[in-house]
Amino acid sequence: MKLRWKKWMALGMAGMLAFSAVGCSKAQEKIEQENTGHDNGTESVSKEIYLTDQAGRQVLLEGPAKTVVSGYYISTYAMLALGLADRVAGLEKKADTRPIYRMAAPELLEKTAVGTMKEMDVEAVAALQPDLVILPKKLMAYADTYAELGIQTIVVNPESGEQLLEMLALIGKACGAEEKAQQLAAYYKDKQEQIRRLTEGADKPLVYIAGNSSYRNTAPAAMYQSDMIAAAGGENAAVRQGIEGDYWVEVSYETILAMNPEIIIIPCGAAYTADDVMNDAELASVDAVKNQKIYMMPQEIEEWDSPIPAGILGILWTASVLHPDLYGQEQLIKDVTEFYRTFYGFEIDSALITR
Repeated sequence: MKLRWKKWMALGMAGMLAFSAVGCSKAQEKIEQENTGHDNGTESVSKEIYLTDQAGRQVLLEGPAKTVVSGYYISTYAMLALGLADRVAGLEKKADTRPIYRMAAPELLEKTAVGTMKEMDVEAVAALQPDLVILPKKLMAYADTYAELGIQTIVVNPESGEQLLEMLALIGKACGAEEKAQQLAAYYKDKQEQIRRLTEGADKPLVYIAGNSSYRNTAPAAMYQSDMIAAAGGENAAVRQGIEGDYWVEVSYETILAMNPEIIIIPCGAAYTADDVMNDAELASVDAVKNQKIYMMPQEIEEWDSPIPAGILGILWTASVLHPDLYGQEQLIKDVTEFYRTFYGFEIDSALITR
């Protein structure tokens, strides 16, 4: 088995070198054509796709990717939202923990599991012979490994709303789904602008967003969740408190008391409940606790507080909590239903859209 694998690897590397030579020649030809305005009448050149991924890498595809391996749940969500679920040949492990797959594309649960955010199964990926592998930035070291096997990769890094839209455009271009990516980006921007207009001039409630594992973890300014609060017409309590970092920060009870948030938000997938927060005697004097303004994001759909295609719904949901008089639950349900019907192709159960 090991000898066959080494032989296969050698053949793969030889093929890759040949592909690289042809690819370089074609890339140079493309540059010359762009400089001269001629395409020499070659159809193959017009089908090629030139990309710059979110790690700044230059990538050349021979045409739209028809089979894709996604090493990251956010890129798998992007494939789903762009109508490309049927092209996913392999995806991240623990797919059965993602409710959205069961609702929108249950066939994904039968696909090959290829890894986690810590590592990927190179042999499993290679066996699928994909046209493209999508890697999160944390796993970009695998790009060289796949290149040796003649497998193209793009690296994505959706750590903000802007980078999310960049990722959607990148995957859309790689798969020939640019129109759908543009439609999704337009929806995201339109809804964000709608909430901005609705909440302009309104008071900005002070919001504490808790972490998944503990409500004594919170999101500093550099995290997507902080942007979500601001876009929904609120103020992140951690920002006012001067808490820094780019990941969840553990804070003391004393710090939460000093923040004294008006509203506490619990994200999807939390290991605790709103009652746990309400019943914590250490937090009894916090305004959000005294006024029973502790809200859990919907737990059985997607992680709306993350930079995913449905992240715009996290902004809408938060706006419905912070400004119910300006953007209420009825409108939220209407917008969520429209979103999943348009981009995921199924009817969401409105009972799942909880607060």
